Amino acid sequence: MSDSTTSELRQQVAERAAARNRLKEAYQRLYNNPFRTNSQIYDPAVFRYEAARAYAREFYKLTPRSLAIPVGLIAFTIWVQSKVKQHDLTKNESIQSGKSTYYERAKWSSRVLY
Repeated sequence: MSDSTTSELRQQVAERAAARNRLKEAYQRLYNNPFRTNSQIYDPAVFRYEAARAYAREFYKLTPRSLAIPVGLIAFTIWVQSKVKQHDLTKNESIQSGKSTYYERAKWSSRVLY
């Protein structure tokens, strides 16, 4: 920890509180200005954030991770679709061949209830 005494720490806390109050007062002065022409207050931090979002594509780098995530999601989607299709095919085969009972067909048709 720092070598500050209790009175110095209190003074630092008071200085920070005073700076915060000055900023708050300046913001309220801007916000409540009756002569403000637009409805927004210009905040440089928000402007920088929006500018960075607009130009993020220029600084995008292709890395193994940035390629693996979309490829993995596509492969997972294809795998899930193939499993669903395989399940439907086995269900239809058993229904057409007469191997499934009426109870099994009802269970397949109302999957949520069972």
